Amino acid sequence: MKILHLIYDHINNPWVGGGGAIRVYEIYKRLALKGYDITVISGNYPGAKDYEENNIKFKFLGSRKSYVISVFSYTLNAIKFLKNHAKNFDIIIEDFAPWNPLFAKFFHKRAILQLHHKEGFNILKKYFLAGLPFYLIEKFYPKIYSHVIAVSEKTRDKFKLKAKVIPNGISEHLLFKETQIGKYIGFIGRIDIYNKGLDLLLEAFKKLNIQLKLAGKGKDVKKLLHLIAKFNLSDRVSYSGFLTENDKISFIANSQFLIMPSRFEGQGIVALEAAAMGKPIIVSDIPELKYVTENSFGISFKSGDANSLKKAIEYLYDNEKLILQMGEKGRQYAKQFTWDRIAEEYENYINEIMDLF
Repeated sequence: MKILHLIYDHINNPWVGGGGAIRVYEIYKRLALKGYDITVISGNYPGAKDYEENNIKFKFLGSRKSYVISVFSYTLNAIKFLKNHAKNFDIIIEDFAPWNPLFAKFFHKRAILQLHHKEGFNILKKYFLAGLPFYLIEKFYPKIYSHVIAVSEKTRDKFKLKAKVIPNGISEHLLFKETQIGKYIGFIGRIDIYNKGLDLLLEAFKKLNIQLKLAGKGKDVKKLLHLIAKFNLSDRVSYSGFLTENDKISFIANSQFLIMPSRFEGQGIVALEAAAMGKPIIVSDIPELKYVTENSFGISFKSGDANSLKKAIEYLYDNEKLILQMGEKGRQYAKQFTWDRIAEEYENYINEIMDLF
């Protein structure tokens, strides 16, 4: 079977490089071992070159001049690619973002839309009237697809669509890491100030004498460093940049717990990875992260409220017994979500779509 997957994100993209790209890589490297012929089309970025790894072909389209130009030029070039080459593939998966609808459905009868999260009114809060077209795209575009994958039940329900829920996963080796009480609080993820709630996190730490370590990459690194300096937090807040897989594991293992203050989110691979390693998580109370508190491996704070976040940090930081208890519950929960199992679910679904035509 020849699979074409379209996703702006890529694991090495310095502007994004998020969970969607990790999901693509982890699932397809497993399917490639079974003989699937896979091509992944992503947006261009500085230093990007087409390559092949683990029998997966990666191709980059668009401009690499800036993040904004890259996103919109990727859209135009990906649509052109579909027009010229869609017929050469057996099935097409389009990762959805309101900034780059590709209309794969109109180029191939076996087209699947994959949904990670819904931004909703956050688009208008962030971009005001300039965000209205993207708000409307997000609201109506997914409805034109008959076959949809959502990474969580909450994402599916927010879009009000019938969708196959196939969650994100974790590498099985993380489950065997020894749990320990660390010396700092950690955040690891895409450096997007508004999306990830990093402004709230730094605001909370203005009144906390606790060590915070941040790691990841993204378009807002300069803004993040500016805020750390502006709030006079350099003595207790540090930024480690992008981490390799081994460094990421060490970062999580040596933390006391992680924080995910996101204003909107998909399922959150980092939450699953932390849970697998026995680390509790403080999350915003958005529906997509409610599974953390429902399964008792973390606590929540009121989304958008820095003071509520501060109180949650203080509560968990001083409760070593609770940290260990939640850590063990997280490890048990994460056992359901190995990438091997997720890839199998994904394979079964695309074969179901193949059988329909």
